[in-house]
Amino acid sequence: MAGAKKNAWKPWNGFAIEIKDDTELDGILMVELNVPGYPIPYCKPVAAVVSVNEAREIAASRKNPEPCTYRLWARGIEGEYIAVPQTILVVK
Repeated sequence: MAGAKKNAWKPWNGFAIEIKDDTELDGILMVELNVPGYPIPYCKPVAAVVSVNEAREIAASRKNPEPCTYRLWARGIEGEYIAVPQTILVVK
């Protein structure tokens, strides 16, 4: 078919939109991975945030003596929580 539009929908790792640092979402869960002093693997919920930038600010303000890695989880297009592609690493 000449002139027919191609499907404009693009899958962004299971999300309806591309998630950038300043993209605001509802109910992003921030989780600390491999918490010092706990058996590996161990995950600890830290905060509910609205953007990757807010999660970075919270990660930088936490008083962890050792380097920490944080993952963000948000609802995908099918309703389940999936990992946001950005990982936050804090080295102190």
